[in-house]
Amino acid sequence: MNSVKVEIPIHLQFVEFVEKAFDLLDTEAQQKVRQFVIGQQHPGGAFVDRGGTPDLYYSLFGFWLASALKMKDQLMLLQKYTSARSVDEERNLINKFALVLIRQGLSGKKKLPPTFFRFFLKRDYQVNFSYQLFLFLLVFDARYGRKSWLYFVARVVLGMYRLPIGAPCSMLAALLVARHEVGLKTVKLQKRIMAYFDEANGFKAFEQMDSGDMLSTGVALFALQKTGFDIRLLAPACLGMIQDNFVEGAFLSGDGDPTRDLEYTFYGLLALGSIAGQENRE
Repeated sequence: MNSVKVEIPIHLQFVEFVEKAFDLLDTEAQQKVRQFVIGQQHPGGAFVDRGGTPDLYYSLFGFWLASALKMKDQLMLLQKYTSARSVDEERNLINKFALVLIRQGLSGKKKLPPTFFRFFLKRDYQVNFSYQLFLFLLVFDARYGRKSWLYFVARVVLGMYRLPIGAPCSMLAALLVARHEVGLKTVKLQKRIMAYFDEANGFKAFEQMDSGDMLSTGVALFALQKTGFDIRLLAPACLGMIQDNFVEGAFLSGDGDPTRDLEYTFYGLLALGSIAGQENRE
């Protein structure tokens, strides 16, 4: 009997990669990561931003980390917090998408609010469009997967899309994953994203920058590994950066900022998990 391949939403694939990275850490480092994640959760259930304020955007990273680390108490507390919030009442678009992703991840249900598509089409939100598009694609993928007619529409749209000049590395990474998911060719885009690679310090946000950062390195390695690119030759530079920016259970941004937070801790583990995923694939 042929086994049925279960499609895992992209944002939950993040969790798998973070889990692989966590398993590579020694016992002391694992304990420090757990303590850091616990310390970043507000008593009300949300995870906090850099200023210690409950925040839905940071709660999304907290959800991914707590899921990978199998922290049931933290997830239950987060579920209590998110169940009391309304997607329609969130004024910030990124918060809307974050809330939808957290709820879908916690419940496993794929139902979207009736106003979901209107969220994306409205243009009065003051957010970076590439990141807005990225979160939209994560939510869309979690809800619809590879349903035939939507798959066809996505192929057409992505096939015609042209990246703007000077696009950040994270945008190329998102597009690379999206093209792979709908069966479009990715070789040319893989080569383009390699222009952001710094042999001394991982991936840079923009080509003209001097050094890499944790966000760009995490998303680039994930996208390249997922689309079949052999990242073994990139590992030494990226592992050096990852190691240099691991401080007391958390990862720094990699650009000199000494602040520890959930977002960069997620990207650091995503980067490490992507390298581990490459090794496991051999």
